[in-house]
Amino acid sequence: MSSSALSAAAAIAAAVISLATLVVTTVVTSRREQHKWVRNALTDAFVAFLDASWRGTDALAAREGEEELAKAYADMRSNLTRLRLLASAPVVAAGVELLRSQRAAMTAQEGTTTAALEQCTLGRRKVVEAAKQEMGLR
Repeated sequence: MSSSALSAAAAIAAAVISLATLVVTTVVTSRREQHKWVRNALTDAFVAFLDASWRGTDALAAREGEEELAKAYADMRSNLTRLRLLASAPVVAAGVELLRSQRAAMTAQEGTTTAALEQCTLGRRKVVEAAKQEMGLR
């Protein structure tokens, strides 16, 4: 083989290796970015869901109007939908349990509100634990 043929073969080999490296890098970067996006979206959904729960609980404790309670509950439902799209079944189950506890607290009879609010607190703890598990923080 002549030196020009060897040079051409080396150039082709270098181009193929370069292309393979580019493809692998693109795939790995894409997966990493997708994972980062999902983690950020999950964090946002967890925070919004828990924030809405706290707003509802605070409104109940302060005996604020029905409007704030309804808004907080609607926000919880909306963010639970986001969690259904992004999170695993245990996270969704904890979220549903908290949403039900929140509804029970909203409709609790006078004198049983404190116990209902305690259930909300327990529900939030379960959501936080499920969130940590989901995000690999435990």
